[in-house]
Amino acid sequence: NIPLFRWRQVRDFSLRVDDGRVGVPNIFVAMDRTPEEGVGNTREEVREDYLEYLIRSERVIAAGPIHFPTEFKDDPSSTAVGDFFIFNAEDRDDAIKFVEETPSAQAGLYGSMKVHGFNAYDVTGKFVASNLVHPQKTKNTEDMKEALEHWGYPVNDLQTKWLNW
Repeated sequence: NIPLFRWRQVRDFSLRVDDGRVGVPNIFVAMDRTPEEGVGNTREEVREDYLEYLIRSERVIAAGPIHFPTEFKDDPSSTAVGDFFIFNAEDRDDAIKFVEETPSAQAGLYGSMKVHGFNAYDVTGKFVASNLVHPQKTKNTEDMKEALEHWGYPVNDLQTKWLNW
């Protein structure tokens, strides 16, 4: 039985940082402790400090809470049960230190925390940019774009308008 969750991205322009600007992208996934474990109102108590920490870090690519799914995405009864964000870090140790120092982690909100390196692989080939330092690193993606184009898949802005809004 696999649980299903909904992610709600925080839509604050000050959280947006291009991936790779400082270090490499990482993913952070954390699930809150249960009420039985005494989570109480910890999420509400640290919310402002948590958001300020993420914004001031200038490392976050995208962030938001994880919610139980409801019929409508803006249903006020949907409860946040964790956090998810993508952020830049110099290396794994830096990534772990960054997430361990979030106010919500310091307050003991999370029952589990995971950090993973994030490799964005663009299967459309639309966002391919040549790596001028290590050109061989973009060869596979460029080959993928060429193959997709050959088979009639959309690979440019005019063909993928739904990605541009």
